[in-house]
Amino acid sequence: MTGLPRSASGSLGGAPSERPVGPASPPSRKDDRVVIVKMKTRAFPKNWVSSFSRRHPELELRTKNLVAVGEDDYVGEFEIHGGSTDWTEEIAASADVMEVDRIEASDDHARYRVRYHHAPMFRIASTFQVLLRLPTVIRNGSVTVQMIAWRSQLRELVGALQEAGADPRIVALGPDEPTSPPQATVVMLTPVQRTLFRQALATGYFEVPRRITLTQLAERVSRSKSSVSRTLAVVERKLAENASWAET
Repeated sequence: MTGLPRSASGSLGGAPSERPVGPASPPSRKDDRVVIVKMKTRAFPKNWVSSFSRRHPELELRTKNLVAVGEDDYVGEFEIHGGSTDWTEEIAASADVMEVDRIEASDDHARYRVRYHHAPMFRIASTFQVLLRLPTVIRNGSVTVQMIAWRSQLRELVGALQEAGADPRIVALGPDEPTSPPQATVVMLTPVQRTLFRQALATGYFEVPRRITLTQLAERVSRSKSSVSRTLAVVERKLAENASWAET
């Protein structure tokens, strides 16, 4: 996309805003907490990563490192998994790419250093002071990323992504590492809520884009559409509000 979503305090893209971008003032930390979540979003269009992943849905791209080298210029290290093809020329042909080098290759993946314009997800995360845990994974226009933030900041970021049409969805809680404390992933769901949530995950309801509609999911579980919608809304609220990685 050419422009980034607006927040209450200014524009994230286009002409410079007269006020700072992001929250107008730091949120109160009294009842806030740090959360860690895994989220899926749509990749922003008109970005080489998004375009490349949609042209090659069988491949998986991983952002290993990324650093800003200008106002909206970035240098990143990317792995492309799914074969030994050299994608240097195709990446270089993207309008937002300034230079690209293949720095490592094997039978099933290759690593590239890419300098390019516009990294909307990273810019938005920086705006709302949200940490992105690398690597991010991009497949067929869908981005999977783990985020660490104050819960209030995460709400602001999710709102910005929704406004931008990125369709953000929380799909897991807590870090992936097996050494993580058990309380990082505990959320109090009823048996009915837990069963429906697992069925929704298994059938692709939380995929981006969705592989099953709400109507189809309701038919699959033999419940009314309104009942399924209400239950999932409660589950998603619990996931967003109770995903506690560390207390302050």
